[in-house]
Amino acid sequence: MPKQQPAPVFTLQPFTPPKPSWWQAHRHQVLSVTALVGGFYLGSHSTDTTPADAQPAHTTPAGTTSSTAP
Repeated sequence: MPKQQPAPVFTLQPFTPPKPSWWQAHRHQVLSVTALVGGFYLGSHSTDTTPADAQPAHTTPAGTTSSTAP
């Protein structure tokens, strides 16, 4: 009589997950650096002040007309 093959051994251990790709492993770093560079770029190009050589909006003071009562 031929010898029987041993039965496969089943365990409850999960299989080893596949190694993540470069993008999956580093996407949080890439997106963080992109956000920081973009925020710096937007922040450095926005100004709330007028240039020093800008002309004023009005050249004459307000209230220069005189009204006389009859």
